[in-house]
Parts: sequence; structure tokens; C-alpha cells
Amino acid sequence: MILGKIIGKSTTRDFQFKLENKAKKFDYLQIMHSSGNFTLAQIEEIEKDHEKTIAFCSIIGFKDENNQLKALRYPLEPGIEVLKANDEFIQETLKLENKTNTAYMGTLDGHTNIPVFLDLNKALTKHVSVLAKSGSGKSYSVAVLLEELLERKIPVIVIDPHGEYPSLKYPNSKDKELMIKFGIEPKSFLKQVVEFSPDIKINPDAKPLKLNSRNMNSSELIHILPTKLSSSQMGLVYSALKNLGGQVNFNDLLIELELTEDNNSKWTLINIFEYVKKLNLFSESPTLMNELVQHGKMSIINLRGIAPDIQGMVAYKLINDLFTERKKNNIPPFFLVIEECHNFIPERSFGEAKSSAIIRQVAAEGRKFGLGLCLISQRPSRVEKSALSQCSTQIILKVTNPNDVKAISNSVEGITKNTEKDIPNLQIGSAMIAGLIDIPLIVNIRPRKTKHGGEAITSFVQETVIEEKEFSEIQEEYTQEGESFPIIKQRFTLKDVKIMHGDDTKIDHELIPAVLMTCDNDGEEFKILIDLMNLQIIDNLEEVSGESLLKLNLQEINSNQEKILDVAVKLKEFKAADIFSKSGLQFSELYDTMNILTRKGYLIKNENDYTLSPQMDFIANINKKEFYQPIQFSRTNAKEQKAKYEYTVVKDFINKFFQVKEIKECFVEKFSVQS
Repeated sequence: MILGKIIGKSTTRDFQFKLENKAKKFDYLQIMHSSGNFTLAQIEEIEKDHEKTIAFCSIIGFKDENNQLKALRYPLEPGIEVLKANDEFIQETLKLENKTNTAYMGTLDGHTNIPVFLDLNKALTKHVSVLAKSGSGKSYSVAVLLEELLERKIPVIVIDPHGEYPSLKYPNSKDKELMIKFGIEPKSFLKQVVEFSPDIKINPDAKPLKLNSRNMNSSELIHILPTKLSSSQMGLVYSALKNLGGQVNFNDLLIELELTEDNNSKWTLINIFEYVKKLNLFSESPTLMNELVQHGKMSIINLRGIAPDIQGMVAYKLINDLFTERKKNNIPPFFLVIEECHNFIPERSFGEAKSSAIIRQVAAEGRKFGLGLCLISQRPSRVEKSALSQCSTQIILKVTNPNDVKAISNSVEGITKNTEKDIPNLQIGSAMIAGLIDIPLIVNIRPRKTKHGGEAITSFVQETVIEEKEFSEIQEEYTQEGESFPIIKQRFTLKDVKIMHGDDTKIDHELIPAVLMTCDNDGEEFKILIDLMNLQIIDNLEEVSGESLLKLNLQEINSNQEKILDVAVKLKEFKAADIFSKSGLQFSELYDTMNILTRKGYLIKNENDYTLSPQMDFIANINKKEFYQPIQFSRTNAKEQKAKYEYTVVKDFINKFFQVKEIKECFVEKFSVQS
């Protein structure tokens, strides 16, 4: 369709034409150049008075004989017809076709038939930034990118301060019509997404994250501390570590500091290390980096509820260790995503975070080692400019703060003054993606394949929806038929399971009888969940499985043997004299009883030393099976299974070794796909 003819002055970068047909801002145009090639252009602005309508346009370029996008070297001729570009010409010129190792992000604005793909090879080697104000769809757009990475089996680490991304485990049960329009289907990444957290009481679905204390030197130890040390305090630390052979062990370090001469510096330092020790962040048996970075897996470092200063310690130590292992080629190439990055690498005028230097290094050098970086922020002006400028691909959503808009303009290539003015006017759910070609593209972000866990922002419906659990879903729980039960629920629903496996799949929905017990171990309380069908201590909620108490046949044990095992479980490693002093047994009966327990396989004897057998060690470490999820009362039509054991059997068993303080009978929800 002819839209008009070029008028006035034209350059190799821009031109204007008198608009004689219907067109709008951001429409793509094609114009015949004197070289015989069609040139692609875009309307940047439209001005109208009572006499005429003028469209101001920027030139994108043309395809040469080598199929490369080239800029004009000679201006377009005034008077030449301007045509509305067809989809095929736009797609061919911009080279938006689906290649190997690309991520489907959405469709070109105004062209629903033109999908837009992100080059993942470029993203993983030249970094990505996602910048938007709060509520503009930032985490939604990032989740779309993460879905694409997961589908291509690229290892991902996400530093997630607010716990926004665990919902990637579950399929999107909404937006079905929109997904059809975008050519996608709901999907679950339940087996690919793993959560880790420094505090699993706050984040009970996560595995514990333990940082490595063995590989810390004195400088690194001083750096992670929550406060700056004086020169005298640093001298004490260096001296103590030197005496310990350079190994960081907080218990040994505290003992070494206590042996030094009394002064104010010493006691302040001891208080600081006591605080760090109580955080329980560092361990000599840490979470391994090759456990976090695995082919086809995404590890979410869930920092929800963690204090900001501790988040900084975790980010610094984790990124530093990951980068070190990657440089040694001990872990595969991976993509590191940092949410709220203005807190982890702030602009220098806002101060230096503990993690600033290592993130700066990753931004500058990560590409050499196959470590891709994605920086996400709702305050671009507070992110260090040098780090943002290292990102070759930028996903920009609606930003209205003038300082943030200016920061984006200064750090992103291809942003003109006109483009800068468009950033505050972007529609919710639309993104300006820069770095694909020489000019930014406006893209309507596709719907997620997975469930959105926060405020859903879509370009398709101009409203805010709480996806976590809508009122209609809560109301349905109380109006649906069925009996009310005390239930420990799965994180996904029956509807989610059907989407994962297909609507025609037959699924058993059961309630497994269980007991939630609060126990005391020398003043430290913990909760364990035990099913009453197989007496398993449940640590895999999805499968409702764990190690069974049945492997210990304690009915054969008499009272003397029970006294010895009670002490043995607490000591774990011991001599006969240790048992004698704590069990209350006579020495004459002690050795015979311990020999019987050794023959039965409860103890292992090595000359004069004893240890627990693996089956008893399981009991000694039962507090590591701690369960945090609460019981909820809910109506359900799920099939109730009958208990094979009374809860009193479990209580009596646990009471042999720990004090049972509280018992709550309940049911554990279980979904089983019929084969």
C-alpha cells in the first residue's frame, strides 16, 4: 500500500514524507533506493496540522548481495513513493527468522505474524540487561527468557531476592487462548528448577545453601564481614589465621582470638565472628558448585526474607566461587541472572556493595570463560554504568523516572532522542529490545508457558492480576464439595498436573495419613513429617517419600540396649567409658550389651572405638529431615487412604531418642499418574 511520497530534505539516516494514507507511529516502510534495492525504514513521529500530515522516519537499511543489513551511503530521492512494508520483507531484512539457539520472546509490535528471537549465543557471551519500573512486567519478561533457556538445556543460576521465580516449576493454567495465538503451550519445569536458600525455615521448598569456608583466605574473610575492621582488628585476624595455618574455621578462629591479650578490639572482633557463625551460612561441607550448575537445570538462590547485608554476603561469595570454578573449567558454561542488581552492583555514588567488584569482573571478563550475565533492575540510574554498558542486548520496558530514562539512554547503543521519549510511553507488556539490530525493536512479549508468581503484567489485557492465588480460587476451595481435612498440600494443583501430563491422563488424587511432630534435641526444636502407611520420614513431598523407620527393628531391643543407643545417638562416636558415664548402666553389663548391639548391626566397633551404623546414623541425623510446610484445612474429594500404624507407635519410637513436644495428625496430598 502506498502511504505517500518523500518531501523536503533527506539524509542517509532519515527522511520525511507527506502521509496520504492510514499509518501510525512505529509502522515499517519500504522505499526503492536508486541502487535498485528496497530499503527498510520506520516511522518515528507523526505531525499533523489543518493542511497536512507529515511522517518523520528513520532508515534501518537494506540487504546486500551477501544477505547482510547495510546502511545507505546515498540519500533517498525526494518524490519517491513510500510503501507500507509487508511482513515477509520486514522479516527478511531484519533477519528475525528462527535460527539454532535462539529464544522466542514475542512478536514484533503491529505484526503478529513476525516472531522475534533473541540470539542466545550473543546473550551468553555479551550479556543482557532487563530494565523497567516496578509493575511493568520485568520479572514476567525475564521468566519468558528463562523458559527459553531451560528448553535449550542451558544451565542457569538466578539470584532471586524476592522469591519470584520458583513458579517456573509449574505450568500456566490460564491465558490458554493467548498461548494459542502465540503458538505455544503450557509447560512445567518441575524437574529442572531447583531452589536453594540460606534459610529453609523461611523458604521451606528450598534446599539449604551452604557457602564454602575452606577456600577463604584472610582478605576474603575480612571482606565478607558485616562491618569494616580497624587496622588493629585486621592485625588480630591475620595473626589468628596464620596460627591456624590459613584455614578458616569459625570455632577455631574464636578460640584463637580468645587466647590473645585482652583489649577492646579483641572483644568487638569476637562479637562480629560470633554473629557470622550464628548465621550458619558457611560450612566445611558446602553446597558444591557443580551441584548448582548442571546441564539443563536452573538453580534459584531464593533470598526471600533474608536481610540485605546477608544477601550481599551470599551474592559475593557465591558469584566469586562460581566464577573461579568456571575459569578452571570445573563447571559448564552458564547464565547468571541477578535480580534487583542495583542492590548488588550500585552506581558508585550510592556506595560500594560487597558484590560490586566481582560482578564488575564478571561483566568485563565473563564472556571469555562462557559466563553470561543478565542484570535486572527497576532503578537503572542506581546501577553501575560500566556494568550496564557491558550488556550488548537490552530489554527495556516502561520506565518513567527521568533519571532512569537518562541512564538507559546513556548506556544503550541505538537509543536516539526520539527513542528516549518513547520509553515512558511503552505499553505494559511491550518491550523495547535493543541489540538485535542497529535500532531498538518494539516487541509484544509472549505469554508465559509457566505460572506467574507475582503480579501478572501482559500486553494482552491491560490490568493487574494476582496470579499467586486469586479470590475466585480461594473461594472455590471453600465452596467445592467434599469433606474438610487437615492437609499438607502440594505446591501444584490437580489442574496443573493435568496440564503437565495432558487432559486425558488419569490421575489418582490421594490423601496419605501422616503425623507432624515437633521434637526437641537438647533445646533445639525441629519438626518432622512421618507417613502412617510406611513410616517414612518425608523429605520428598512431591513423591511423599523418604527413609522408613521400619528398617530399624527396635522391638527386639531391651531397656539396657535402649539406654546405650540413646547415648550413642547423641555422641555418634564414642568409647565404652563414654557410655558408662552417661547411661547409668553397671560396668559389668555394659560390654555384653554393647557387643549384642554390635552383632545386631546397630553399632560398629573399631578396636576400642565405636560409631553408629548407617541405619542408626539415620536416626541421629533425623533433625536434618526437618519439615516446614504448614497444615491447611481444606475441602477435597481426594481419596482418603487408611493408616496402617497408630501415631502412638511413631511417638514411642521417636521418644526413645528425642523429646516429642507436640503431635498433629494430618494428611499429605499426593498425585499419581496412572500408567
